[in-house]
Amino acid sequence: MTGHTKADIIVFDVDGVLVDASRSYPRVIARSLLWAWIRVLGRIPDCEGFTYEHFAASKTHPAFNDDYDIAWAFINCTAASSSPSLADSLPSPPEWREKIEGCRDGDIEGWVRRSFGERVPRAAVRKVCEEMYFGCDEYEALGETPLYTTRRGGLWEEETSLVSFHWSDLPVVSAIYTGRPRSELSLALKLIGWTDFPGDLTITPDDGITKPSPLGLSVLCEKTGASFPLFLGDAESDRKTVSAFGRGNFAAIGDFLPDEAKRYKTPEEALRDKGLLG
Repeated sequence: MTGHTKADIIVFDVDGVLVDASRSYPRVIARSLLWAWIRVLGRIPDCEGFTYEHFAASKTHPAFNDDYDIAWAFINCTAASSSPSLADSLPSPPEWREKIEGCRDGDIEGWVRRSFGERVPRAAVRKVCEEMYFGCDEYEALGETPLYTTRRGGLWEEETSLVSFHWSDLPVVSAIYTGRPRSELSLALKLIGWTDFPGDLTITPDDGITKPSPLGLSVLCEKTGASFPLFLGDAESDRKTVSAFGRGNFAAIGDFLPDEAKRYKTPEEALRDKGLLG
């Protein structure tokens, strides 16, 4: 990667970059663990369970870009224990980090089934997580029927905006490459006031493309005629995406990548430093 060529496209991740999701997705994972421990496994929880430190450890692995798969992996890791105690079954954050290093090929589904078995089905965990995140009102608006929650509001309402500028204020074209499906991306865009963001300049898992694949950057560059992206991200999957693409720069937002030489608190700080925001 070249450090001095100026970007001709700015690509944003969403969670931890455009929105502060620290009060939503980690809580979704924590609540889904307790749901599985009680409702599926029939055990009594004796501790809080999943913590933000577990979440941060997950974000250092490039394959763990989908937060609902973090939930599914963590649930089956704890379920593999023969102990009825959640406290005894729970890996510490360093232990969890060490365990996920075993997922070397990016195949989370295969790794979970080989390592822990699938005592709690992936499809059920994903639906529980979705319902907790959206809440009944938004979930029903999607045409879905809640099965596991009766809460009208969802945890997405705990998120806050990390941007104070509009995408149209930027001097070069903007795009989004996120692990959120489009339904969840629309909530984030509503929250930050970017509902007019061009849909054809967003890459989500609905497109069959997920980080750390460089294909998302390739598609966005091809659509816009750009060649040198600046990707603003917060996780190892984002950094690996730029590395795999082979050109462009990565700007680390937040604290998930302590080994990154330079980190920014907000996208605005990064863009000002790069001369892309007045």
